[in-house]
Amino acid sequence: MIKLIVSDMDGTLLAHDSSISKGNIEAIRYAQSKGVQFAIATGRDYSSLKGILEAHDLKCFSILGNGAQFCNENGEILSSAYFPKKCFKQVLQIFDELKIHYMIFTANGFYSTAEPNVVRDAFIDRCVVQFKRKREDYLDDGCNQDMACMKLKKIGDLDDFINSSIDIIKVEAFNNDVLLIEKAKEKLQEIEGIAYLSSFDDNVEVTDKAAQKGLILENVIEELGYSKDEVMVLGDGLNDITLFERFKYSFAPSNANETIKAMAYQVVGACEEDGVSQAIYMML
Repeated sequence: MIKLIVSDMDGTLLAHDSSISKGNIEAIRYAQSKGVQFAIATGRDYSSLKGILEAHDLKCFSILGNGAQFCNENGEILSSAYFPKKCFKQVLQIFDELKIHYMIFTANGFYSTAEPNVVRDAFIDRCVVQFKRKREDYLDDGCNQDMACMKLKKIGDLDDFINSSIDIIKVEAFNNDVLLIEKAKEKLQEIEGIAYLSSFDDNVEVTDKAAQKGLILENVIEELGYSKDEVMVLGDGLNDITLFERFKYSFAPSNANETIKAMAYQVVGACEEDGVSQAIYMML
């Protein structure tokens, strides 16, 4: 019997306009009424997740930054695996040399070494191309106004930043030229102590090697006293691969990455077609 449902956000639970459909919400509430716990596993930080949860009156624990943080229903951090600062400059140098934009996610906000407005505009351009979003979605009152790109602060002295008490969650780099992203990943594989993955072919996210969704979920279910067969997971991107490697009941929406779909226990409807609800009703 399933006791825990863990879903990715973008491309899985969320439609392309960053909303949760009525059908998916109803399925989640049905599961919770049966005593089944629901959780989010996302590359996002809590600030960009909080508004979505509140808009749907949804309370759940969450795996954030692809596994860098595990938070309770109130957003309080229960465990973490933060970016190893000894590798930080080396990672940034790779992106700088390839002229790839990046954002630095921390437990204390979002940062950039470049001018924030330049990185913001580049990220919005990328989302218009990749997700067919509208630029106005990122303006005041837009559905994506809380995204990290809208809240970037510029780092002054990089050494001071590294030596500060700020905990780094991840570095997310992006470029519409996917060949540049592949070159970056080739160079990243030479650095020890980090993990890197791509949610989509035009980005790469770098974290501590222990900050992976599947790894942290294994720890979580051990504390909850659940077996792996009592857990179902849902995801669409390669940042979900450790979930699919470790949990049998894995569901991919039809819009998912081909590798993820090949690994899935079952492929369900697309994120625009209430795929999450289909998976839930299938298993409960």
